[in-house]
Amino acid sequence: MKRYNFKILLVACLALFTFNSCDKDFEEVNINPTQASELDPALQLTRVQVTMSNNRYEYWRAQYIYCSTIIQHNASNQSYWSGDKYNMIDSYASAWWDSSYPRDVKNVTDLVTRTSEDPVFVNFNAAARILRVYIMSRITDLYGDSPYTQAGKGFIEGVYFPEYDTQESIYNDFFAELENAAKLFTTDASVLPLTGDVFLGNDIEKWKRWANSLRLRLGMRLTKVNAGLAQQQVQSAISSGVMQSNDDIVYLQHTQIETNGNSDVMAADDAFRMSKVFVEHLLSTGDPRLPVWGMTYDADGVPQPDVSTWKGLPNGTDGNSPESEVYETFVRHNRTTVKDPSSPCFHMTYAEVEFLLAEAAVRGWGAPLSAAEHFERGMRAGVEHVRWYPNAVIDQDDLDAFVANNPLDTSSDDAMMEQIATEQWVQFYLNAMEAFSNWRRTGYPELTPVNHPIGTTGGTIPRRLYYPPGEKSVNPNFDIAVNRQFGGVNDLTGRVWWDVQ
Repeated sequence: MKRYNFKILLVACLALFTFNSCDKDFEEVNINPTQASELDPALQLTRVQVTMSNNRYEYWRAQYIYCSTIIQHNASNQSYWSGDKYNMIDSYASAWWDSSYPRDVKNVTDLVTRTSEDPVFVNFNAAARILRVYIMSRITDLYGDSPYTQAGKGFIEGVYFPEYDTQESIYNDFFAELENAAKLFTTDASVLPLTGDVFLGNDIEKWKRWANSLRLRLGMRLTKVNAGLAQQQVQSAISSGVMQSNDDIVYLQHTQIETNGNSDVMAADDAFRMSKVFVEHLLSTGDPRLPVWGMTYDADGVPQPDVSTWKGLPNGTDGNSPESEVYETFVRHNRTTVKDPSSPCFHMTYAEVEFLLAEAAVRGWGAPLSAAEHFERGMRAGVEHVRWYPNAVIDQDDLDAFVANNPLDTSSDDAMMEQIATEQWVQFYLNAMEAFSNWRRTGYPELTPVNHPIGTTGGTIPRRLYYPPGEKSVNPNFDIAVNRQFGGVNDLTGRVWWDVQ
């Protein structure tokens, strides 16, 4: 299972010590392009991969406080858990934007630029372009139109007030970048081999499969807004070769030093619980992942592993709700598995790919197997990779029973689509941003909104995170983007381009 763990841990630890001595130079290269012109692209690649996987600040606010409760994976009785009540806290909603642009976008754009100048770095350039698409897709899917073409080029080209590209144009470029980047990889002896990669162990064949799998994900995102382009991209991605097994999963194996951003949130904030909707679904299907993701504890902190007694917290509660009187009884994160700081961070999984292939089969868009076969593979793969968490144990008989007892309902296309999307929602636990995007695209599972007094959406589930209000005074292009998409209103209710009703 853990095919690169030793290698990844070694590289990560070596990179950590290098970062401690070279951080100053690394920042200077993004402040002044005349310095550190020979910066090792392997170091930059590692740096980008680590920082996009382990920062508690934005994971806490965007991934957990907003997306995980909006999508009803988690719930909280605290008012600052704004996604659970649909209220607006500017610094929380803007956290992903505020962190990603000056750090990940700037650094990966610099890497793309540097490696484009010398053909010897073509493998690094291909990997960096794929990473940039992935990083930017998380931004635009959360917020809508975003600086893209000019993003990260403040000191490269002197662009300090980047224009907001339309999401449609961004997606068109995503598809071109992913297709072209996958073709760039080479084993030619005159080209430097990829090094420093802590996601896929420097395996360029796996990078190609990730590029195509990401194209499959993003292609499916357009099913309601441009079905023709969606079909074209999905079929092209599948024929080009997507992930084939859990060995292709894109993830970072964290250490006790370079810790997991998800786990860091759990260590810092014990004010949330798994939601009633989510726990009840897992119990109804006999999902063996429930005691890996969650656990209940008695007053002395002793685990209570009998899942038949477990219950999730309803969304939209507060300190005056009766649930707050027995708050400690609701399912929280498992302290020995997902809370472990060395837990892996999964960016894209083989299970997701198989569910997308199941949907492609329903649509007749070039999937190699039937929808039922791809669905079964997705169910099995989703359980198997959860075993990678520290101390996670899932009995093989339980896994087999879970898959056997939950076959795809093939009675109608609608039934298949709902079940596929719902199990996607499940396997995206701890990746709530992607769950939020897939829910907006498919409408499944059907969630009941909350209508809390402090909410700002009129009792409707949020459709996006809103831009940092400070952008209005910083970037003159801000108003253009807000007016173009949302009628001048920058809030939680606006729909991004592909989120068609």
